[in-house]
Amino acid sequence: MTFDDWMNMTGNSNAGVGEKLGKSGETIRRYRVGEREPDKVVMAQLFELSGGLVTPNDWVGVGPRSEGDGVGACT
Repeated sequence: MTFDDWMNMTGNSNAGVGEKLGKSGETIRRYRVGEREPDKVVMAQLFELSGGLVTPNDWVGVGPRSEGDGVGACT
């Protein structure tokens, strides 16, 4: 699941997630729209915060990104 999809699904605000991660709302917005990629520490924090729904693979495009989309899946 993409970070933006998770944010939309949960109704979290950029500022709210930013506060939880020690980042600005603007930084979270940039993550959501792909203008900036989080570092590995923030990726791990987002993985935990999302209950494992947003994975590092979702940021870098390696392996399956969501169930059933087949992106990066080995056949």
